[in-house]
Amino acid sequence: MKRMPTSLAAALLLGGVAAAQLDVVATIPDLKDIAEEIGGDRVDVISIARGTENIHGVSLRPSHLVKVNKADVLIQIGLSLEHAYVPGLLEKGRNRRIQPGAPGFVNCSEGWEAIDVPEEISRSRGADIHPLGNPHMNIDPRGGRHMADRILAGFLRVDPEHAEHYEKRHAAYVAKLDEAETRWAKLGERLRGKKIAIYHNDFTYFARHYGMNVVTSVEPKPGVPPSPKDLARTVEVLRREQVGVILTAKWSNNKDVRFVAEKSGARVIEIPIMVHGVKGVDTWIGMMDFLHRELVGALDP
Repeated sequence: MKRMPTSLAAALLLGGVAAAQLDVVATIPDLKDIAEEIGGDRVDVISIARGTENIHGVSLRPSHLVKVNKADVLIQIGLSLEHAYVPGLLEKGRNRRIQPGAPGFVNCSEGWEAIDVPEEISRSRGADIHPLGNPHMNIDPRGGRHMADRILAGFLRVDPEHAEHYEKRHAAYVAKLDEAETRWAKLGERLRGKKIAIYHNDFTYFARHYGMNVVTSVEPKPGVPPSPKDLARTVEVLRREQVGVILTAKWSNNKDVRFVAEKSGARVIEIPIMVHGVKGVDTWIGMMDFLHRELVGALDP
């Protein structure tokens, strides 16, 4: 926790309530946003990943190690989404408070029903292998509520003295989600059965939630760049199935996507897969609003 000078801290003590904040490290901006919603001025939160990055290849900086070493809480999605960097950070950070199993370690996939759980673990299935299932639960319209519940539980474990503060703010955030989910459900009905192509499997939860038809992906297997033969196959599938939209994140909006779009006549839509993934998308609810509007505008104008 961040500590204030003794004189200032004493001045801010009221009825035994400490003035210190929780130092919180979130792996992605979505978790940072929700943690701030629930923690308010009781928390100081940083995000390791930037919203435009490939979450499987996040660039770490020396400051991250410093933050991890001092953190009271670490929040991750889990399902091996952050397997490329969180284990190393935890080992080098030497912070017992946030190790798996400790009160300050928050795994937001705990209790989540994952999709696409592989029947066998083999490199033949791709480079991005997730033994526990698809880790991109933050793109599921139901994900915000689940992540908020896990974060609240973590804050209550670490800072039970301020339970009323966290519970009140959590309730306020859930009220926002209630309103948002109502409008998303109405828009989602217009997406049911619509055909799309994707680059990577980061959009699968959203698509399955609304009964959308993911016809094909530009990646032949998760994490494997397409060969010229793969690209030709994708173009042929899009033409045959009359798929007019390819969804891609900023990190994957590359020459392969542009080639497939040009040859098939499909439209490329760059979507955020994390908060800050596109300009102006600064909150998790805002990201989901953006996704719904963009997809409805493209598929059911």
